[in-house]
Amino acid sequence: MLPRNLISASLVLTAFVLSFFTNDKSIAEEKRKLNLEKDKVYEHVIKPILSANCTTCHGSSKAKGKIRLHNPEEIKKSESIVEGNIDESTLIERIMLPDDDEDVMPPDGKKRLSPEQKKMLSWWIAEGANFEKTISEVNLPEDISTIIAGLEYSPPIEIKKAFNLPEPAQPANGEAVTAIGKAGILVMQLAQDTKYLSANVINVAKSFNDAQVKLLVPVKNHLTWLDLSRSGITDQAANDLGQLNMLTKLHLENTAVTDQTLQHIGKLENLEYLNLYGTKVTDAGLENLKSLKKLKKLYVWQTGVTKAGADKLKEAVPGLYVNLGWQVPKQEDKPEEPKK
Repeated sequence: MLPRNLISASLVLTAFVLSFFTNDKSIAEEKRKLNLEKDKVYEHVIKPILSANCTTCHGSSKAKGKIRLHNPEEIKKSESIVEGNIDESTLIERIMLPDDDEDVMPPDGKKRLSPEQKKMLSWWIAEGANFEKTISEVNLPEDISTIIAGLEYSPPIEIKKAFNLPEPAQPANGEAVTAIGKAGILVMQLAQDTKYLSANVINVAKSFNDAQVKLLVPVKNHLTWLDLSRSGITDQAANDLGQLNMLTKLHLENTAVTDQTLQHIGKLENLEYLNLYGTKVTDAGLENLKSLKKLKKLYVWQTGVTKAGADKLKEAVPGLYVNLGWQVPKQEDKPEEPKK
């Protein structure tokens, strides 16, 4: 189970992680008005309220009070909602308590639900807490209709579009994640609905060294985005890097790694993005990457890699984009002008 502070950080900084690791605008979608005929009450009205206010502590990675509210199955098991009876639903009881009550939810220090959100949850439960009906299929009192008319639905950020991996059965080991965080490494869940993690040494890059890479090995089955750029790692960390088998994105730019590290990177069969800008890799090292059939983007600007070496790798990995940076155009020799 992830420590509370790291879970909170992951939710607050998800947008930062997305912008830092990818420029794919298709991952985030535009807000839109609700479609009463097609949109479902739970999925498009109730779930966003629970996700924004409850699932940090009662979600897939943490179950405070043994209650999870991140999907219909867990909500039903939680017994915090009694279909058709708001008086017996502890969820409603807790959110309706005065702000100074020690049992109020969300707890002290968290943003309280708005009156409209409380009203929507109460209405949904009173109507039977159905998970499948569309908005037009349920009774809509005038006050609820007014609230819904003003709502906009923002589709959840689908992090899993960024990679094609099976979801881990269990969250990462909490003690291992805590140890990583104590080393100054920014480690976060990629999103609320996944157990995958990202790690970034941006805050400790100057002091980060080969020995600290070992801290990442215990979470190798959960770590899928890793940024070690501008850190002090060398080829001595290569063996540990080669164990991070679920990596899909790896930043090693402006580090001291060489072709020796690529011998181990070539084992990361899920890798889709690799940045080696400003390193000492060469064409010989690229030979180790031919087995990475999922690799889509490779950055080797200001390295020893040549166009010939890049083209050879692209032949072995169909669809691969290799960025060699700006190339100085060759100047054709001009014939000497006749002396006057």
